[in-house]
Amino acid sequence: MKALSKRLELPANEYYKVHLNIVNSLLPIKLTPKEVEVLALFMSLHGDIAKDRFGSTAKKLVKQELSLSDGGLSNYIKTLKQKGFISPTNEIPTLLTPNVDKQEYFLQIVNKDNERL
Repeated sequence: MKALSKRLELPANEYYKVHLNIVNSLLPIKLTPKEVEVLALFMSLHGDIAKDRFGSTAKKLVKQELSLSDGGLSNYIKTLKQKGFISPTNEIPTLLTPNVDKQEYFLQIVNKDNERL
């Protein structure tokens, strides 16, 4: 069987959502769908606002975009920190951070019990 291949051209927020969903399938601790949305939106911020990714202006934008309350967003950020998806210094781990313009993946799965009958 040949390798499966698919090219997706996506707006920034969707790009980060798709990336996080792909990586999420490989992680021992999983992101919930809403955590993916929240983290993807923070990751898609660019320009000066991205320099303070979890600052008050960025939080305000994320709350508005996702229709979250102050407490709701704070709970998601707290949970993302507890799970290790946001560091104590408000950095997103390298494993979760794709290249800005495009990200390629190579995944190989091997059936080690493949015995022909």
